Amino acid sequence: MTAAARKAFDDAVALEQSGNLDKALVSYLKAQELAPQDTEIAYRTASALLQAGYLEEAQSQLRRIVFAEPEHLGARGSLGSCQLLQGDLENAQQNFRDVLEQAHDNRNALFGLATVLLKEGRAAEAEGLARKLVELLPDTPAVLTLFAETQGKTGHTPASIAAYRKALKVDPEHVPALIGLSETLLLRKRYDEVIELAVRASQLSKTDAYPLSVLSDALSGKGALEDAREASEAALDLDPHSFPVMVQLSVLSRKLGDPVAALRYALAAHDEDTDAAEPLNALGSALASLKYATEARSVLTGHASNKQLEPGVRQLIETLIAEKVVPETSRENSATQSGLPSKSVDMSRDTPQNSETSRLNPVGDGMPNVLGLNRQDRP
Repeated sequence: MTAAARKAFDDAVALEQSGNLDKALVSYLKAQELAPQDTEIAYRTASALLQAGYLEEAQSQLRRIVFAEPEHLGARGSLGSCQLLQGDLENAQQNFRDVLEQAHDNRNALFGLATVLLKEGRAAEAEGLARKLVELLPDTPAVLTLFAETQGKTGHTPASIAAYRKALKVDPEHVPALIGLSETLLLRKRYDEVIELAVRASQLSKTDAYPLSVLSDALSGKGALEDAREASEAALDLDPHSFPVMVQLSVLSRKLGDPVAALRYALAAHDEDTDAAEPLNALGSALASLKYATEARSVLTGHASNKQLEPGVRQLIETLIAEKVVPETSRENSATQSGLPSKSVDMSRDTPQNSETSRLNPVGDGMPNVLGLNRQDRP
C-alpha cells in the first residue's frame, strides 16, 4: 500500500467510525483507486457500499474478493448478506453455510442463515441457529428479535413474547421487535397493547406503512372502524402500491356501509396483483353486499379454478364505481350492521388523507382518533 493510499484509507476508517459514511465511502474509493490490488481496502470499500445500500456495487466487489481469496470469510459472509438483501436466498444460504463450515460461531453467518431459513418457512431449523446466537449475544435486540420470531413460528408463543419484551427492554426503540410483538399479540386479540406498540413503531419508522396496517387491524378488532380506516389510509399514503392495505381498506369500507368504495379498493388491489386471492375475495364480498350474488359467485369461484376476472363482471364493477351509487337497501343494511346512521355515500371520503398535514387540531366534534388525525368523516 502506497503512502497516499494509506492516508486515504486511514481517513476513510476515521470518517466511518465518526458516523460519516458518505464521506468515508468517497475516501475508500479513492484508496482503492490508488491500491487496486489491496484486499483490505477492497473489503472495507465493499462493506461501506453495502451499508450505504449500493447492493449491486457491493456484490461485484465482494465476488472479486471471494474469487481471488476463497478463504476470506468476512467477504464471503458479507456477500451472503448482500444476496439476502437482494432476495437471492439460494446463493446467500450457500455462502453462509460455507462460512459456518470453517467458523462454527461466525455471528454474521448464523444470523444470515437463520434469516434465510425463516424466509423459506423452515423455522424449526432456524431455531437452533437463533438459540446459539442468543448464547453468544444474549443482550442484542436484533438477535433476541430473531429468536422470538423462530419461537413464534414453532408454536412457542409465550417464549416468543418474552424474547420480544427482553429485546425492547434493552432497546425500547427497536422497531422489528415492536412490530414482531404487535403481530404476536394481535393473534391473541390483545388489541390495546398492539395499538400502543404499533403507534410507537409508526412514530419511529415514519416512512414504513406496515406499522399503520397492523394498527388498523387492532383498531378494527376493537370495533373502531373509522379509526381503522384512517390508519389504513395513512398506510396507503406511504405505500400506494400495497395490495394488502387496499384489501384492508376494502373490507373496512364494506363494514362501514360503503360497498362502492370497497369495490374500488378491491379492484385496485386485484390490478396490483392479479394472482392474489385476497383482492378477489374482497371483490366478491363487496358485490354480494350490493346484491349482485351471481357476479359475486363468479368472482369467488373463478379464482379457485384459476380463471381471470370475467370481462363482463369487471365492466359491471367499473360501472358501479363510476356511478358512485349504492342501492338504498344496501346502504340501510350496511348502516344497521355497523351501527351507523343511514346516509348517502360521500366518495370524497375515499381519497386517503395526508397523514402528516392532518395531524392534531381536531375538527368537527373535537375528538381526534388514536393517530391524532383530524376527523374528516364527521359532520
